[in-house]
Formats: sequence, structure tokens, C-alpha cells
Amino acid sequence: MYLGSLEERRARGNEIKLVTAALYEAKVKDEEILRVLMKVCDANREEATNAFRNEKFMLYPCRELYQYLILEKGFEEHDADVFIHKKATRALADNRELSKLTPAKMFDAINK
Repeated sequence: MYLGSLEERRARGNEIKLVTAALYEAKVKDEEILRVLMKVCDANREEATNAFRNEKFMLYPCRELYQYLILEKGFEEHDADVFIHKKATRALADNRELSKLTPAKMFDAINK
């Protein structure tokens, strides 16, 4: 019984994460993203807000930076993964303002 509920929570968390990412990348307004998460994914306001903030300040900037590293800087996929996981996530967690930068400026700021 417990395993089933754990799997259900993971599936629900993944659903919220994917819906949030899709809406954010489609440039849907912030309040509309929250509304859809609460209605479609049956997330409460706190879950929706946390998912949205995680997407906006961490996940989306990391995806953008990852693409930049591979396409513009010539990183191998593994090296880009390592950079994201060892440097970028910590830097973004410590400084939300980095998420507002372009991938190129974010890369430079993280490497200082």
C-alpha cells in the first residue's frame, strides 16, 4: 500500500513539474500557470507556487544554460551536466538574480 502511494506521489510530482515547464516555456503568464496547476493538476496554492518558483529560478535557467554550453561553448553533454549540477544549481540557489541573466552572462557570472 505504501509503495503505491509513493509511486502516486512521484507521478503527481512529475505531472506538476512537466505542466509547469511546458507552460513556462510557452511564456504563459505567472498567475495563469498557478491557476492551471491548481485546476488541472489539483495542486494546492503552496504546491503550485513552489513548482512555479522552482521552474522559474532553477530548472528553466539550467536548461537554457545547458543548451548554451553545448551549442555555443562546445561542451560535451557530460561536461555540461557536470557544470550544471556542480556549479550552476548552487549558484542559482544562492543568488536568484542569476536566473534573470542570459545564458552567456550567467555562465560568466558563475565562472568568476
